[in-house]
Amino acid sequence: MPSHPSPSLEPDSRTLLLRETVELLVQELSTISNCEWENLPELKKKKVILASRLRQIDWTPSPRPVDWLLLKSQISELENHSRQKIHSQLDLIGNQILALQELHQYWLECLNVSFRKFYESSPSP
Repeated sequence: MPSHPSPSLEPDSRTLLLRETVELLVQELSTISNCEWENLPELKKKKVILASRLRQIDWTPSPRPVDWLLLKSQISELENHSRQKIHSQLDLIGNQILALQELHQYWLECLNVSFRKFYESSPSP
């Protein structure tokens, strides 16, 4: 089913949708800041649904309420801040993975050091 912009939403409904977006981004930032990683999958689902709803709206009618411009600016700032935090967390995870890979390699090398050849090859008394 093709998705067409929905001009039927009143400006107040669009403003409410933008406010909902701001609230979701604030919630995402809070979740990231509080390291509540278990809540991220549910927030992602909400973001996907909300993004879909936002794409279906025809934003071209004029005049645009000042509220919309302020909310869109706030959304942009919050989203940028959230993306920065996510990138920082991804960098941290990448470093942790690297450290774990190095630790894994060290443990493998520890397994390779053995005296087995010495005592297995020598005759038993």
